[in-house]
Amino acid sequence: MTSGTRTHSPDSKTATMGQLPVALAAVAALAALVGARVLDDQSQRIALFVGVLASVLAAVLRARDLGAGRGADVPGAKGLAIRALAAHVAMAVGGAAITAALVGGFGDDAVNVSLSLGLLLMVGGGSVVVALALLSGQVRMTGVVDLPRVERATSTAITLVAGLTALGAIVYGLQKDDTRWDLAYAAPTSPSGATLAVVQTSACGEAKTKPEAFLFFERGSTAVGEVRDYFDGLAAAGVILKTQDQALDPALSKDLKVQKNGYVAFRCGEKSETYLIGAEREDAQRKLRKLDQEVRTRLAKISRDPQTIYLTVGHGERAADSSDKSGRTTARSLKKLLDAQNAKLKKFGIGDGSTSKPPDDADLIIVLGPEQPFLPEEVDVLVRYVQGGGSVALFLDPPAVVGGDPAGDVATSLAPLLTALGVELGGAELLNDKEYVKRNGSNADHSFLFSTSFGTHKVIKTLNTARGRAALLLMSAQSVGRPAATGTGASTTNAKTSLIARSRPATWSDTNGNRSADDAEKRGIVDFAAVAELPVAGSSDGREGRALVVGDSDVIADVLLGNEANAIFAYEALQWLLRDEGLPVDGANVAEDAPIRHTRDEDTAWFYGTTFGAPLLVLIVGGVVTRRRKRPGRARSSSSSSSSSSSLSPPPPPQAPPTAPTKTDGVDSHEGGAA
Repeated sequence: MTSGTRTHSPDSKTATMGQLPVALAAVAALAALVGARVLDDQSQRIALFVGVLASVLAAVLRARDLGAGRGADVPGAKGLAIRALAAHVAMAVGGAAITAALVGGFGDDAVNVSLSLGLLLMVGGGSVVVALALLSGQVRMTGVVDLPRVERATSTAITLVAGLTALGAIVYGLQKDDTRWDLAYAAPTSPSGATLAVVQTSACGEAKTKPEAFLFFERGSTAVGEVRDYFDGLAAAGVILKTQDQALDPALSKDLKVQKNGYVAFRCGEKSETYLIGAEREDAQRKLRKLDQEVRTRLAKISRDPQTIYLTVGHGERAADSSDKSGRTTARSLKKLLDAQNAKLKKFGIGDGSTSKPPDDADLIIVLGPEQPFLPEEVDVLVRYVQGGGSVALFLDPPAVVGGDPAGDVATSLAPLLTALGVELGGAELLNDKEYVKRNGSNADHSFLFSTSFGTHKVIKTLNTARGRAALLLMSAQSVGRPAATGTGASTTNAKTSLIARSRPATWSDTNGNRSADDAEKRGIVDFAAVAELPVAGSSDGREGRALVVGDSDVIADVLLGNEANAIFAYEALQWLLRDEGLPVDGANVAEDAPIRHTRDEDTAWFYGTTFGAPLLVLIVGGVVTRRRKRPGRARSSSSSSSSSSSLSPPPPPQAPPTAPTKTDGVDSHEGGAA
């Protein structure tokens, strides 16, 4: 080594950052993070106290090393140690804040703020300490500390911690203020075909005019700007549209029962309906998504005669509201479809006369997934009703298998009605292990079937035109078909029966309930649904009884009615049964914004993925990129160092030019040196 070059012992090089304070800082940060985010109750307190003690001890040890002049002979080491001490002090302050939050007995807000600030200081300070410890490793190679590089790294770490602190404060403030922004505006710009059809078929009062629509908004309201295009579309279809400030015409407001601005009112003859949107854009935001459905429902109520639909009760049927306590999926979406056609739902049980005669005002009777048998008197009423020109819809689930035999009490009790309709039920659940809808990956999925092949009847006209592209879903179905030629119902009914939805080829009827295809259970194509038309004897207007029979009640329950094909099927079936086939299928839209739900396992996976997985991935990617960037520079540095060394070393002594050898005493020699 040349004179004047400063030398350092290996001990002094490695002593610039003591290992124990760094390890304690890492333990403190990890204990605080795990204690706050993973553990709970007593375990959380223990982990936080361990982190606090470790942070305080690390700060004391760092101050002792700095006071003892550890690593003082290394250029820049003192500055590095001072910055590390500042990070340790920040961690100790964070520990004090955590201690105050845990034992101070403050209010909830003070505890939350103190605990959050303490965690940020401990985790952020620990990160700075570890980063400085990594930077101190350069001493082993260079013998000095690059303070500008240390300052840049420290500034970056402090900026990140400050940013996280500010973000946490903003989130906490918004949470306390309960401030939310929903930017999902979805106001329709034009009426749907179903709404326009209601307008076109309406005739109000003696003059047979179109309905009137009144927009009660102040001049310049931001909400009316959101719905203007939609109501202009209604006006183009014939609706008489007026925009009015509620305060300027109190008589009209009183007549329409409007008390403030922000309402939309509809009037047809003597009937009127109102709908509250909101006076400002922010108020109207949530209402705009359902605007077309709400407008169509109200127009139907004031411009069309009401229809009455009865749901049988008393046999374990599915409920059309949220009052079902059995745990079965309800059919509330079906009720929305009926509301859009101005239909009123009523119950039809023994207390309502189901054993005596059909309701006089019934336009349709629905049997929705019964689990107990009907009385013979009830079945007789249904038979008389449909034979007299009424409409019935039967959604019948497959019976349970008990002791190896299907318990078909419901189907047995309804046998007279099914015979009159020319329909026969399979009596067992249909399965298909080749083509089915995957749900949870178990054998239970084999009952989740679908149909992409449909009949030519007008009750299924839209799905038939989309054959192969639309799938009608069924979760647990039985087959529906015509009786055999020798069956009891073959010669006792004049019903015209049509099969309208077929299964896939590998379907079989699980008659013994073992959920496997046995030799006696043949695979093949079966039918899921049928419609029947019964001429009314002596009818002068050609009226006929109408019936729909489906071997699954899930097909129109909430769990499946969100599927577009199921919604279209239910809508067109109701149109046909209610003898209102003129409306387009646009009215089948009953879908709503589904809430986002997470299971506990999903939440756990997201937590660990974002807390540990994402930072680890960033570190790995950063390390790989950094190593790739260093390799070319290191090679160039090595080559330049070699060149520099060569240029600084003294040149070799010049060699004498070769001369002719001379022979002296038998020894060859050269001038200038011995050979």
